[in-house]
Amino acid sequence: MKGAALIAAAALGLAAAGCGDGSEKSVTVVQTVVRTAPAAAPPATARGTSTADVVARVLPGVVNVTTRGFDGNKGEGSGVVIDRAGVIVTNNHVVQGARTVTVSFNDGRHTKPVRAQVIGTAAERDLAILRVKLTDLIPVPLGRSSKLRLGDGVLAIGFPLGLTGGPTVTQGIVSGLHRTVHADGGPSLEGLLQTDAAINPGNSGGPLVDAAGRLIGINTVAASRAENVGFAIAIDEARPVINEIRSKPADQRVWIGATFDSIDSAAAAVQIGLAPEVRGAAAIAVFASSPASKAGIKEGDVVVAIDGQRVRSTEGISKVIGSHKPGDSVVLDVVDSGGPRRVTVTLAKRPATVPGG
Repeated sequence: MKGAALIAAAALGLAAAGCGDGSEKSVTVVQTVVRTAPAAAPPATARGTSTADVVARVLPGVVNVTTRGFDGNKGEGSGVVIDRAGVIVTNNHVVQGARTVTVSFNDGRHTKPVRAQVIGTAAERDLAILRVKLTDLIPVPLGRSSKLRLGDGVLAIGFPLGLTGGPTVTQGIVSGLHRTVHADGGPSLEGLLQTDAAINPGNSGGPLVDAAGRLIGINTVAASRAENVGFAIAIDEARPVINEIRSKPADQRVWIGATFDSIDSAAAAVQIGLAPEVRGAAAIAVFASSPASKAGIKEGDVVVAIDGQRVRSTEGISKVIGSHKPGDSVVLDVVDSGGPRRVTVTLAKRPATVPGG
């Protein structure tokens, strides 16, 4: 919500940008946050640097991810190196249900495909972290999606449509900020970047970079019934999830079972019927049979404190919840249009797939 108006949007058919069995997921734009910042008309690249120069710097950190499921079906997507010690980010839907995952590089040094291990996923964020047994990779530097403005130039790089001959590069601008979409049969994804850079099946998990070649998004879905509409997970939304997966063993990663959007301005609070002074994190999706659902958390509830600690953003709630272990109980101070209430939630181990999602 980010201090801007919340409006209803018409349904769009969207397809996950993975390249698996060819099926497409229907995705509905359930809310759109409109920012009033003036659109810039920036150059496609940083001053004095050509697009080709930026692409050349980023390409060594872009990988082709191929999978084989337990049913024998093959899948394909993209990924991005974020740590020279073998850590790669992709989409959860690229690797979900995979028996084996293999990564191919573009760095000119690792010419043979390498087997990858899925070290963790966050299905409700459509993120997955892979690790390969290599220590000399070339990562793509992380940027800050919060610094983006409408009209900023971006590049999408990946392996769409199973095309041979190397990666594909497409160019566009930031077309929208803080989009929320809902996949039929999958979770709502919030805080997404919208771009008109072409994103097609196979681009899933690949990088969206800014004019300086910094990672500002993970490409995830594209419209199937609209032109020039694609979405990427904003890196500022992905960063705390990635850090949690990297820093904790699988059996210690905690799950509350809801996704949130920040209520960080009077305008955002008023738009959902709350007093202008309310700040916190609003539940925009609550998963069936999750800890949040069992505790009575509903969509639209705004968490303002956890165990007495103030919460003012999605990053804040992720930080507090992430400091706990599965089985811990936390007390949430919640506000909705009916007023404040207090809810106790018993946190669970993060599942590989989202129940009822």
